[in-house]
Amino acid sequence: NDLLILAGVTGAANVIGRPIGYFLWKRVKFFPLQFTLTTVMALCHVLILAIHDLTVAEILMAVSKLCYSLQAVEVAILHYDYEYYGTARFQLGSGIGAAAGMFGSVAGTCLAAFLPSNVAVIALLVVVCIEIGVVCLMRERF
Repeated sequence: NDLLILAGVTGAANVIGRPIGYFLWKRVKFFPLQFTLTTVMALCHVLILAIHDLTVAEILMAVSKLCYSLQAVEVAILHYDYEYYGTARFQLGSGIGAAAGMFGSVAGTCLAAFLPSNVAVIALLVVVCIEIGVVCLMRERF
């Protein structure tokens, strides 16, 4: 039953988050949007570890997944952005970004499948904190 709820939350977050992310993409600058979304994701994971309630954890995971879906639009567009990488570094930058995304998908699936849930949440929190640092080092897209 819990897995069905998780699947519903994930699907709903994607259905809602992707269109909103595309809407925000042209209207909000890169750094404020990405920093805010990543910080909210980190806060959600800290609260999941602090509050040991299944309902609260599912709600916070839904918020985190919504933020991730909002970010996914930017990431998908960034892979193909000549202006961001420059023509000389486009292949390298886009390739590293795509490879990191694939590695993250495999690693995340392995964490969720083989580790206890609290360890997976801690690992995800570490990754999100690293992402905050990466976002701070990136430049604006406009």
